[in-house]
Amino acid sequence: MKPQSNTAKWKLLRVCISLCLVVACCLLGAELYEAWAQAGRNVTATRRTTTVPLYVRFTEDNSKPRPLLGRKSKEEEEAARILTKDKIELYDGGVVQKIESLAPDPSPARFVILLDNSATLQTDVKKLAAVPAAFAPEIYEGDKVMVVGYDLKPEIITEFTDKPEELQNTLSLMRKTDTPHLFDAIDVVMEDVLRPAVGYSKRVIVIVGDGLDRDSKVKFDKMLSVLQDENITVYAIQVKDRTRGALRKDSPKPVDCLTQLTAGTGGRIFPIENDIREAIKEICDEQRNERYALTYYPEGINVINKRNLLLSSSDASLLLRIKGFHPPHQY
Repeated sequence: MKPQSNTAKWKLLRVCISLCLVVACCLLGAELYEAWAQAGRNVTATRRTTTVPLYVRFTEDNSKPRPLLGRKSKEEEEAARILTKDKIELYDGGVVQKIESLAPDPSPARFVILLDNSATLQTDVKKLAAVPAAFAPEIYEGDKVMVVGYDLKPEIITEFTDKPEELQNTLSLMRKTDTPHLFDAIDVVMEDVLRPAVGYSKRVIVIVGDGLDRDSKVKFDKMLSVLQDENITVYAIQVKDRTRGALRKDSPKPVDCLTQLTAGTGGRIFPIENDIREAIKEICDEQRNERYALTYYPEGINVINKRNLLLSSSDASLLLRIKGFHPPHQY
């Protein structure tokens, strides 16, 4: 028998390599299919980092005995007011999560004041204009404020500024006409103003109104989901409900709308009848002194489901606030 030529050997080697590649691809495809099928049936685990804003206020814990020999030193008091990740537990969708990092966020903020400028709002323009004016002495270095009025459509009253005179002189630019398209206004602010400001972790909307929306094209649930995905915090300076609690066909009642927007994003509600300057001071102080960035890798969750967020701590001196939930996602 004659020995095989070099050409025949190379042909045989190529055939063997091709067969090996086919087998490897089949095995890899089977593993990927099994992983995909498993992910479709059960809860998923992802290693994608998630960061959420957390608001922390330190109070006196009356359950702890007071020291008998004088007060704590200033250094001891400051050390007690440093929040570390071992002091809290985070639950995402009912599953306890490992917190990777927790740190104060001293970065500057971008505030958008969204004023209901519609005809039937139960307050006058002087009261509305008092809100941006109250920001003038309270914002910190680097913070900027934009004022937007809305009725059928949103309209910029003051561009982003940190100049007190521009925030104090909005009264002449206010008017009360037409009906409120609140959800459309929030959507425009989100897409055209706050989403481009993605470099700022602190993006805040302050709604001044009663929460009434009439016939916006954007639906409430979709709008709230976008706010939560972008970690936008919503506060409300609440005006008396002009509908007196009447049911709405395609959206929450005005009072429920403001409650869901603020609780769902980690914000708060302040009645307009109270001291407006004190309310704005609290909002600015929270953003500068009480806001933390909490980072974790979600484990044991399913992103196609709505996932409630819950924080707990054994330290009774801590008041914690976080957005209400992660909205569902379908890919």
